[in-house]
Amino acid sequence: MNKLLHRDIAAASGLLVIGGYALWEARQMSVFGAIFPQLAGAGMVLGAILLLIRAIVWAPAVPQADGTLLRPLLMLAALAGWAILLPIFGFVPVSLVGAGVCMLIAQQTMVPMRVLALQFAGLAGLILLVAVLFGRLLNVPLP
Repeated sequence: MNKLLHRDIAAASGLLVIGGYALWEARQMSVFGAIFPQLAGAGMVLGAILLLIRAIVWAPAVPQADGTLLRPLLMLAALAGWAILLPIFGFVPVSLVGAGVCMLIAQQTMVPMRVLALQFAGLAGLILLVAVLFGRLLNVPLP
């Protein structure tokens, strides 16, 4: 297989473009407003470079997918629903429901209800932490 045709090169190129664009746009923002775009953009650029190096130097074999497309399509639908409902119902309720739906879609094996409850409690804590961090500390208005 030609190393320059590895499937990770397309993903790395997309990450590089989006991360570079985020860094470019962050130049015009205030110091505090640019923190998140700079951090996310730099992370995307670094990840893209590492993915490119991995694809070109190591070029791991690409396994054929087993199963159906149902789970990825359900995940995309859940994420699209989250994006559409976010401005209508607000960050915290939509994120709690969306995280719960995505958690259930991602489950591959049956787990006890107690484990699911603990996982959801962790997700809820993370969502509330993000809401407090952005809404109160960084003064970023959330819907």
